[in-house]
Amino acid sequence: MRLAAFVLSITIATSSWAQTAAQSLGQQLGQQSNIEADFVQYILDASGSRLQETHGHMVLAAPNKFWWKTEDPFAQLLVSNGKQLWVYDADLEQVTVQTLDQKTTNTPALLLSGNGNNIDTEFNVVMKRAEGGLVYYRLTPKDPASLYQILRLNFKHNQLLEMQLEDTMQQKTSLSFKNMVFNPALADGLFEFVIPPDTDVINMDPL
Repeated sequence: MRLAAFVLSITIATSSWAQTAAQSLGQQLGQQSNIEADFVQYILDASGSRLQETHGHMVLAAPNKFWWKTEDPFAQLLVSNGKQLWVYDADLEQVTVQTLDQKTTNTPALLLSGNGNNIDTEFNVVMKRAEGGLVYYRLTPKDPASLYQILRLNFKHNQLLEMQLEDTMQQKTSLSFKNMVFNPALADGLFEFVIPPDTDVINMDPL
């Protein structure tokens, strides 16, 4: 699944500091939960060299509702109504459907639109502050089966600037956000995906 997300190397903190970092990140995400923005997604190799650039648009609404679209070269649309997740590949005329599960679909969209109070149940969190109102968060999944090794979120003056992810193959994905709008007007039915005619449907839920 071609998704996007986070990474940063900073000092590992004590347990009490990690809890404080998780609470701080939860507060930050609580302020970002209903947003609309454009983004640029970069795929990087292990050395940091850019392999691919993709543009997209997102709309997020708590709890766990999102509309996340990437354009060429890999056009894809992810839609969640908070319970169901649709992943639509227009070029393949295919949609994958599954019950939303944070452990198996821990995407940037899900992290941003979810319950920030539960961050510390899924991640170990380290925070670092810098000049100019910058705050960096480094997240390490507690689940050893996670597809991601390291996640990173960067904020400036309480506004999300960038998300990064490093997977188990050391491939990195970076997202930069712009034109962010808080509490946007939402179109009716935005978070309900209507399957187009002649589209193959793959149901990922167990029978």
